[in-house]
Amino acid sequence: MKQVVSNSRGEVYVREAPMPHLEGRGAIVQTICSVFGAGSELGGLRRRRQACRSGEIPAGAPVTERPMSYQSCGRIVELSDDLQGSYAVGDVVACAGSGFGHHAAFGFVPKNTMAKVPEGLSPEEAATNNVRLTALHMLRRAEFQAGEMLAVIGLGMVGQFAAQLAHALGGRAIGTDLYQLRLEKAREGGIEAAVDPHAGDPSAGSGQGFVDEVRRRTGGVGADHVCICVTTGAKELTQTAVRAVRPSGVLLLVGGYAADFTGAQGDASPHTKEIDVRFVYGRGPGSRDPDWNLRGVDYPARFVRWTARTNLQGLLHLQATGRVRAAPLLTHRFPVERAAEAADLLIEHPDQALGVVLIYD
Repeated sequence: MKQVVSNSRGEVYVREAPMPHLEGRGAIVQTICSVFGAGSELGGLRRRRQACRSGEIPAGAPVTERPMSYQSCGRIVELSDDLQGSYAVGDVVACAGSGFGHHAAFGFVPKNTMAKVPEGLSPEEAATNNVRLTALHMLRRAEFQAGEMLAVIGLGMVGQFAAQLAHALGGRAIGTDLYQLRLEKAREGGIEAAVDPHAGDPSAGSGQGFVDEVRRRTGGVGADHVCICVTTGAKELTQTAVRAVRPSGVLLLVGGYAADFTGAQGDASPHTKEIDVRFVYGRGPGSRDPDWNLRGVDYPARFVRWTARTNLQGLLHLQATGRVRAAPLLTHRFPVERAAEAADLLIEHPDQALGVVLIYD
């Protein structure tokens, strides 16, 4: 079967791999489509490529490789005995997470990392599940409530879905990004405002227009929550985020973003504004627990309402009812044989693509 792999030099290619087998509580899923994650998944490959170009990784360094996986949708072809009755062969399921949403023709998917796709929802939309789960988990970490405003810095797939979810939950969202394509997609998705950081007075700094727009729409107070949905950024980006949040508001750092607060003063000081800084990593409770992920050991429903799996089920329902929409964000489609070309597009030309889908026979 065909399998997409990457190596320690940031290269992506397709190889032939053996068929998977049932490894425990779960299913063998034949992939219909999968979607690359431009941030968490491909960000590391981007950094490796840069390290090779700069000589930080020597040309003669040993090369290692590993299969790629992030988010996918497929059809069940084999089930473990304990899932008989809950699922059936032929069911279409969304598969979420690194190691489970395979960029391969077939894959073993543990029971807690998949959910049935509701009737009427396309496999392509269902395959955007991991980035959507990150966005939903972020809003749960923020304790987001109806009527509040979310300010989004970075309108990649996670930022786009965060804005959509804020609206679906009865709130408001405003965002900014360096790339015009992302600003346009956010406006098409119904965001309250998508601010071009290059617009306005260049002497005021690239983030001033965004801060001014947030304050204008909140009576000068600031957003209730500000999320940074980019993988890297300068100190000024962190200060822009702090200036945009209201006193005693919440700053959310998504993925591996490392905030730098040193030297911040005035309305850019997280200390004097008494803001909460919360880190967001994963799909929800369970997503970093090997027992939960790999061995299907679930948490008591009485005590843990939202896990990564119940988050996935809830998101699929929101999509099926049209309150969250992925289709407008899917800009390119490639057969899996052209996975290298698809990855290159996102890594080398992020201004030209957003959601990139791999299609399997």
